[in-house]
Amino acid sequence: MKVGTDFKTIPAQNRPTNPVKPFEDIAEGMEANFTSHMLAEMRKTIPKESPDSSAMEYYNSLLDYERAQLMAKSDTGLGVKKVILDQIVPQNMKHYLKNARATEPSQVVTTVSMKENTNE
Repeated sequence: MKVGTDFKTIPAQNRPTNPVKPFEDIAEGMEANFTSHMLAEMRKTIPKESPDSSAMEYYNSLLDYERAQLMAKSDTGLGVKKVILDQIVPQNMKHYLKNARATEPSQVVTTVSMKENTNE
């Protein structure tokens, strides 16, 4: 009998999972939609001598969509994904986030101490 550590041999219900993955997917999709819309609106502000053909408009919309997807997947996107995750992930699951900020509690303490000093 061979005992392996391959995930294929472990039943699906016993595999380690990331419980915040659905939240991350939702936040990533929302950032991608926002970014795609923003890029399309930015493109409208560019002055043109003649209007684009329907094929060029379609190509530009696909290009905006792909750029938005790449930006949303990166950790250095617009930051909308992080803001959304802070809002939708339950408090007891925040430690599962891969980009959890370790310095956040110290920043809160610093902010509170600065407020206390200004009130005196």
